[in-house]
Parts: sequence; structure tokens; C-alpha cells
Amino acid sequence: MINTDKKYLEKREGDHPSVGNFVHWYILELKLKKKNIADELEILPTTMRKYFSKQSLQFSIVWRLSQAMKFNLIMALGEHLNIPFETKAEKALRSELAEKEERIKNLETELAVYRRIVER
Repeated sequence: MINTDKKYLEKREGDHPSVGNFVHWYILELKLKKKNIADELEILPTTMRKYFSKQSLQFSIVWRLSQAMKFNLIMALGEHLNIPFETKAEKALRSELAEKEERIKNLETELAVYRRIVER
């Protein structure tokens, strides 16, 4: 017999945190007013409260919440995956930092040479 239960509803180890609870926690953490966010989203405060009790939310809702909160909920959720990820901006900064460190190393070498010349 084939199991027709909805597999996505089964709880497994490593499942995502409750997205509604996650959103609520960040609203409290950032000291934002729920009413202002609800107004920005053009939804009722009761709808907003329902979001907080949901295990998952549609991507478009999380996107709009992020915009209303002026906080990247998607990235914050992604950090909980414990899978390393580097944004394009971080890659560019890492590259720039490596270049600057190389430049500093060369300047320190030059400085050491000049100091030896001055000491003579």
C-alpha cells in the first residue's frame, strides 16, 4: 500500500524553525511596531498575528515583511541553515582585503629597506 500522507508535513530532524515565530522574534528584537508593519503591508493586525503562529510562510510574504521591516529576513533565515555562503559583496571585499594586505606587506618591506639605508 502506498503512503499518501503529505510528506512535507512530517516533522524531521533539522527542519526549519517556525518562520512565523522567527519573524515575530525579529520584530521584537528590532523594537518595531507591529501595527506599523501591518499598515505598510496593508493587512489587518489580526492577519499579522496569524502569521506569527504559522510554521511556514509564503516567500512573497517573507519578502514583503522584509521590506516593511527594512531587515533582510531571508538572509537571517539562511544563516540558520549552517551552510556556508558568501555574497558577491563579501567576495569583492575579501578580494580587496587580500590586495590591501599584499600592498601593506610590500610597503613594510620597502620601509625595512629604507630603515637599513638610514641606519648606515
